Amino acid sequence: MERNAETIKQRYGDPFQVVKALERAATEGVETLSEDDLFMCKWVGLYTHRHEPGYFMLRTKQPNGFVTPDQLDTVADISAQQNKGYADISTRQNFQLHWVQVTDAVGILRRLEAAGISTLGACGDVARNVVGCPVAGVDRDELFDASPVTNAVSDFFLGNRDYANLPRKYKIGISACRSWCSVPEIQCVALVGAERRAGETSETGFDLRVGGGLSTQPFFSQRLGVFVRPGEAVEVIRHVTEIWRDTPAYREKRHRARFKYLVHDWGTAKLRQVLEARLGRRLDDAPADYQEPVETYRDHVGVHAQKQAGLFYVGAPVLVGRITSPQMKKVADLSRRYGDGKTIRLTVRQNILLLNIPEANVEKVLTGLADVGLSVNAHPVRRGVVTCTGTEFCKLAITETKARSRQIIEYLERRVALDEPLRLHITGCPNACAQYQVGHIGLMGSKTKVDGQVVDAYDFLVGGRLGRGMTFTHAVLRKVPATECAKRLEQVLVAFKAQRKDRESFTDWCARLGDEAIAKLLGAGGPHPLDVEDVPSPETPEADEPVY
Repeated sequence: MERNAETIKQRYGDPFQVVKALERAATEGVETLSEDDLFMCKWVGLYTHRHEPGYFMLRTKQPNGFVTPDQLDTVADISAQQNKGYADISTRQNFQLHWVQVTDAVGILRRLEAAGISTLGACGDVARNVVGCPVAGVDRDELFDASPVTNAVSDFFLGNRDYANLPRKYKIGISACRSWCSVPEIQCVALVGAERRAGETSETGFDLRVGGGLSTQPFFSQRLGVFVRPGEAVEVIRHVTEIWRDTPAYREKRHRARFKYLVHDWGTAKLRQVLEARLGRRLDDAPADYQEPVETYRDHVGVHAQKQAGLFYVGAPVLVGRITSPQMKKVADLSRRYGDGKTIRLTVRQNILLLNIPEANVEKVLTGLADVGLSVNAHPVRRGVVTCTGTEFCKLAITETKARSRQIIEYLERRVALDEPLRLHITGCPNACAQYQVGHIGLMGSKTKVDGQVVDAYDFLVGGRLGRGMTFTHAVLRKVPATECAKRLEQVLVAFKAQRKDRESFTDWCARLGDEAIAKLLGAGGPHPLDVEDVPSPETPEADEPVY
């Protein structure tokens, strides 16, 4: 039977009907699931585990990262009872649950649904979870609260069969956060807050960006040059999505089936022309003087005053995004006891926030978080690390990531005193789930030989910048054994502290020193230059065949 993804989707029909196959498997056994069934399980948020037959990873949808205490309790209970006691927060502001037995999957889906959590389209060739600013509505500096627009767009696509067969996954971001915390630079489609002035009057809306994406060939999103009013957002994004859906050329090769390639091939002028033709009207021009923000921390960690008088939000870093059931229970309890009892948010940097905390209760919240290992007084590397799932569960990964990243962070916390933002992104393969191309430092999984044995290794990349002057990281050292990564990072960070000028950023410092000097600092005379070929890296393109 042919295994091409497009053929499977055509053969299967309604992807959300895969639930019926899961219901059958719950009573008759996992062996009743066909290869087509397993592929289509993604459309309800399920991926099979790498090593353990009969188990799934389950991904939720949390538009804009919104979570209630009751929902967090539900995720905590499922994790404690059936998933070894933890969940992962992803870079799309949602949860990933592991160790979901095939026979339990439908029951867990129903429990989540009863709590108001959907998994429809959390994976698959659909619009994924719509990301936004986690402090939308309370941020003192936001242009306006864009979360109603984020939710409206999410609601439009959720379970919508007209958009359930896109050429490939499709990522949307909507925010009016001035710091661009939801990383619109790498979204397929992004609406970012903008203000248009005409004489003495002004109006707020969005600047539309298109064509961002990472994986094995990264692209930054580009401005389409149009101004979108909040009331137009669903219509405009719908038509952009239909252009993508209805262009068959990008279904022919799955590794090219990403919206970024269409934008790259067409250019923004043609895309705008086609979009306006579909809309039947010309869109307003975006402000000519619009500029991307300068690079900032973008993570909302710490204690921050809200626009609402007397209220604060508290952001806690979650090391490598892995949050335990007791930690989730504690956060839910703190929200109920000391906050408004309904407002928790997840971030694209895999952290968690509590909103609407009266000033008198802030210290109690901080103490409670610290009691379960979620102290807001975090070292910059703990605060700034992002990791993917790695070989623990993912079928595409080359290296283990979560445990190794934890070891690296705990080592650096003891050895290097930093007072600067540092985005450290650690990913298990070139597919970039941990977004290694936009970190200050990126570690990408590879393999090398040590004493004749093939071991996990990482390529070191530096130079990423977001916002104004955005740049991707580039490799300066290849195939460093995983056991040496912490020490190598220590060497370069100590040198950065000693050699930086004034408030020079890490990326600017790297550019000033040059790649050869950075490689020397990282290598410390080690036998791993850029052109090492001792073990070829496994080929991991954006898979042309179905991966589940």
